[in-house]
Amino acid sequence: MEIDKAVGESDDKRLKTKYNNAIFVIKRALSLYSIEEVAFSFNGGKDSTVLLHLLRAGYFLHKKEMSCSNGGLSNFPVRTIYFESPSAFTEINSFTYDAAQTYDLQLDIIRQDFKSGLEALLKANPIRAIFLGVRIGDPTAVGQEQFSPSSPGWPPFMRVNPILDWSYRDVWAFLLTCKVKYCSLYDQGYTSIGSIHDTVPNALLSVNNTSSKEKFKPAYLLSDGRLERAGRVKRNASVKNDVDSGDSQKHEVLLASVIAVGDEILSGLALLKTI
Repeated sequence: MEIDKAVGESDDKRLKTKYNNAIFVIKRALSLYSIEEVAFSFNGGKDSTVLLHLLRAGYFLHKKEMSCSNGGLSNFPVRTIYFESPSAFTEINSFTYDAAQTYDLQLDIIRQDFKSGLEALLKANPIRAIFLGVRIGDPTAVGQEQFSPSSPGWPPFMRVNPILDWSYRDVWAFLLTCKVKYCSLYDQGYTSIGSIHDTVPNALLSVNNTSSKEKFKPAYLLSDGRLERAGRVKRNASVKNDVDSGDSQKHEVLLASVIAVGDEILSGLALLKTI
């Protein structure tokens, strides 16, 4: 498996430790739940891209241990959920669909708000656990562990967080070491991607030049990972009361923003992370 091989041949001891810990969590989940009972929430962001490849490697290693087979990974049967939003960047949508085709993902596309879509999905399928790319430092990571039941008021399922203890540096070390494709926006200075309404390139990556169009260095060159969300635009205070305004789209934004995959919201909406 190319991911396991790339990390194994790396000299980055920290990355190897983070990788091995994440693989352990994934294999543990695959031992606790059948393949029909797990799902992966993918949104095209950097964190969920890391998790995609960790899951591919973890599934391969799990199957290898169970069958003592040395064969390659012919398919990836984990159900993959994509919450498509009209506020998502076209580059995110394109990358998500390209990845689904490249890796033969069983993609379930949901165009409802996150909570309603999740309720319908769990009602129609025997899903008991969902792999998420949440990392410590994300607004929704407070109180979460590698295995955390869903919050009260939400459909019951186990949140599995294999990269909970990964840093911004770890994410990029993995993507660059494994030489996997990621969304092109990250090469244009975006370091944390929400919706088209609240995300701009990180000014810390701006390149001084004489042209009229501002240019930016790629996301992996950000020296201080604590500032990855510096490209998130603050929403004004009036937005906070839109649940009562009758604006259903903004109401959906609030609902959809409760659970996130890393620094990118599952539905591609990021209001609660910026207010």
